[in-house]
Amino acid sequence: MESGAPSPSSSSICDLTGSEGKAAAQSLGPAAEFTATDVREPVQWKQAVDACRSHFDAAPDILVHTAGIMVGGAVDTCRPEDLERSLAVNTMGTLHGIQAVAPGMREGHKGSIVVVTSMAGVTFGCPGLAPYSASKAAMAALVRCAALDFANSGIRINSVVPGQVDTPMSRAFMSSVGPDFFAKMPIPRSGQPRDIAHAALYLASDESSWVTGTDLLVDGGMEAGPVLG
Repeated sequence: MESGAPSPSSSSICDLTGSEGKAAAQSLGPAAEFTATDVREPVQWKQAVDACRSHFDAAPDILVHTAGIMVGGAVDTCRPEDLERSLAVNTMGTLHGIQAVAPGMREGHKGSIVVVTSMAGVTFGCPGLAPYSASKAAMAALVRCAALDFANSGIRINSVVPGQVDTPMSRAFMSSVGPDFFAKMPIPRSGQPRDIAHAALYLASDESSWVTGTDLLVDGGMEAGPVLG
């Protein structure tokens, strides 16, 4: 989360206790704070927003929501609890976050929410990842609905849709597909976290002031199709 006062770069990083979030906030200096937050819990979202107000004397006017888990399973064999766990973190966590920051953004008639979804479930299905894909598809639907619900309120909401990005969560999948997976892409490499960060920065900033309810693909051209020959 980011607050517009007293500085445009005042940031609150919310993550689980024991995560790397606290170190990231400390590396940014006094313009950042860390708040331990379980995104499944609406009360903890409220506490995070209250902490941002208290620390920076302003409500957050930017939310970049990246929290997520990858839960595997085929449609015919996955357990109900697998889908429930994926929905609780990925989908309900998104809903709770939006609901926590929206009141303050409405007050200021200004806000930008960026939700990181996934190509799995947004642009195509993914075998063996039914719980994950279903939760990401639901997240994309929330973004579009929120864009309409927040129309004329000064709040924009968009999603960044990553392709295969080199993160700890996705490396198990990357090791299973082999180098040819990337070699056939128009930009023949895996994505890096900075690729997603730059896209989120654009959507969060006033440079995208006429953009809402959209899915911004950041995929190395994967959606365009494989390079033949």
